[in-house]
Amino acid sequence: MERNLEAAIDVVEAAYDLEIGAAEWLPNLIAAGEPLFDMGMGCFGTIAAGRSVGGVPLLTQIEASRGAEELPTRIIEATMEAGPEPVVKASRAVQGKMHLLSDLPDLWGDSYEAIKRRVGCQDILSMTAVDPDGHGVHIGIPSKSALSLDRRQREYWQMLHVHLATGHRLRRGLGQEGDATGVPLTDIPLAGEALIDPTRFMVAHATGEAQHRGAANAMREAARMLDKARGPLRRKDPNEALRLWKGLVLGKWTLVDWFDSDGRRFVLAKQNAPRIKDPRGLTEREAQVATYAALGETSKIIGYRLGLSASYVSRLLQTSMRKLGVKTQAQLVEKMRWVQSARPPAA
Repeated sequence: MERNLEAAIDVVEAAYDLEIGAAEWLPNLIAAGEPLFDMGMGCFGTIAAGRSVGGVPLLTQIEASRGAEELPTRIIEATMEAGPEPVVKASRAVQGKMHLLSDLPDLWGDSYEAIKRRVGCQDILSMTAVDPDGHGVHIGIPSKSALSLDRRQREYWQMLHVHLATGHRLRRGLGQEGDATGVPLTDIPLAGEALIDPTRFMVAHATGEAQHRGAANAMREAARMLDKARGPLRRKDPNEALRLWKGLVLGKWTLVDWFDSDGRRFVLAKQNAPRIKDPRGLTEREAQVATYAALGETSKIIGYRLGLSASYVSRLLQTSMRKLGVKTQAQLVEKMRWVQSARPPAA
């Protein structure tokens, strides 16, 4: 597994590829990640478009890597044997997380062994890159042997997972934007808010909040780090390259390549904040931080996801917990579960 980590930036680039159609996005993502994702049994991916009234994920697309075409069928058979209750329980527990099947045997109950038997594996590494609204992508990587990940390895997979969720959310928003091919340079395409010239790392055009000096400086620095990650560092030190390419800039913007009608490359900054229900009294960033903290993410990973410093995330978390009237992580989880479901917790 370690020797293939250098494919991480290939996966991130595929996640933010705006040149391919919606139906090709998932197959292209799996193909780009095959050197990293395949642990001897291939891999599979699914697209989730929300949840049913009962909480079951609604899948709109399922794909497998080359030579593993039977994997989706085995996974479906395993979940059908498990029944809806453990599926709903497990999907809620792992939403927005990187996890191993062996991390949560108690959640699956008797179905844990059924999954291993149906799939023919001993473990599955999963990235459930699903936003709080239930939309996102899931990548499953079965293994014939039990897996064990240390803190650094888990952090690596969680960072990769962040880009899968962010890239999918970006794709979802593109359907309403139309085709930007041939747009004059004087306009910002795809309802973006800034264009950055990567040769000088200068903001060429900006609108809205992107015009503010602090935002412009943050975008310039993020574009610089993005280019550094995509250079020789991607092979020399893939962990560092992945660390440099954060999910968002200041909790709002995703940076992606865009080429004008003359083929000149720019970096486009497009608003792509996660869709999060905002409890009364919380700012947008406080709501983001509280939601991801309730899902079990560390301040470091939340900061990576939102493009904020870990110390700033910690301050936002303290403020949001005070406003919500909670003092512990367990109370925060319960409060945010109520916010997301729009139903008060049981007395």
